[in-house]
Amino acid sequence: MTAIENVIRDVRVSWSRAMLVFCCVATAEAQQPELPLVPGRLVDVGGRRMHLLCTGRGAPTVVLEAGASSFAIDWALVQGELARDARVCSYDRAGMGWSDPSTAGTRASTAPDLHTLLTVAGERPPYVMVGASRGGLFIRAYVADNPTEVVGLVFVDPTTEDRLFTVIDGRDVRIADVTADALRATNPKEPVAVRRRRPQTGAPFDRLPPDLYKVRVALDEKLIASFPDSVTPDIVAAVRESERGLLARLDSLRKTSEHPLGELPIVVLSRGEDTNADRTAAHAALARLSTNSYHRVVAGSGHEIHLFQPRAVLEAVTDVVEAIRNKARLPRRK
Repeated sequence: MTAIENVIRDVRVSWSRAMLVFCCVATAEAQQPELPLVPGRLVDVGGRRMHLLCTGRGAPTVVLEAGASSFAIDWALVQGELARDARVCSYDRAGMGWSDPSTAGTRASTAPDLHTLLTVAGERPPYVMVGASRGGLFIRAYVADNPTEVVGLVFVDPTTEDRLFTVIDGRDVRIADVTADALRATNPKEPVAVRRRRPQTGAPFDRLPPDLYKVRVALDEKLIASFPDSVTPDIVAAVRESERGLLARLDSLRKTSEHPLGELPIVVLSRGEDTNADRTAAHAALARLSTNSYHRVVAGSGHEIHLFQPRAVLEAVTDVVEAIRNKARLPRRK
């Protein structure tokens, strides 16, 4: 579990601190360390370049969405194995990894950015979307924007709107339930200082091969170097409202029917370490988006299941891909 995800993913704390990372990625122009050669392609998405790494062949194409403060390289233990039997794409969101910084327009939602990237790169649907942690929110947004392109979903210890709170009038309130006016009233009036952290090292990131682990540390150092000393109130306000809008939209779509995604194959994986009843319930609720799904708690795994227990992720994605290819229901797994 990363330091930022500690704040943003599932604790009831002041929300302004949690959103700083997204402000920083979008605004900083600090001197940054050099990176090794890009392992995939740098694709021009309209004056900006985004890093995309696609390997393997076979439909449907599996698209891997990393969590907050995470990179395409974090999928290395999964992508190579999946690519033996499918087309698999990982990428770095704007401002992350090898991708150029985002803009005020592109940070409003990652889904349009990803759609543009895949289209320009010549990658075609149908897609199985795999989202880790905060990436779980992003793949749901992609489905909402492009429902005909997505044929399956895999959530890897995902963030949900049920676990993200802010403070209104001294009370913890789900961000998805807050109105734009109520949120605006809590925005800072002065610049917000950015507290720098150390690069993420050790477990579970050291489970990557040594050369990739070294690159991952460099990517994190680059990200940290991109943070400014402070963020202006208008940028914090814009990012907070973007987040509120995203969570409110996803929450609303979830309530349109008992199973709003019909029979779409869905697998939800939860970490087995540091278990939490509220988190488990939220993950089970995600599985109920479809009548064709299963929810599994992965024993012995921390938050980054794709690093702690990559076989569990491989099995989940393979189950979804095979169900799509065979026009069958998912197997029952516990």
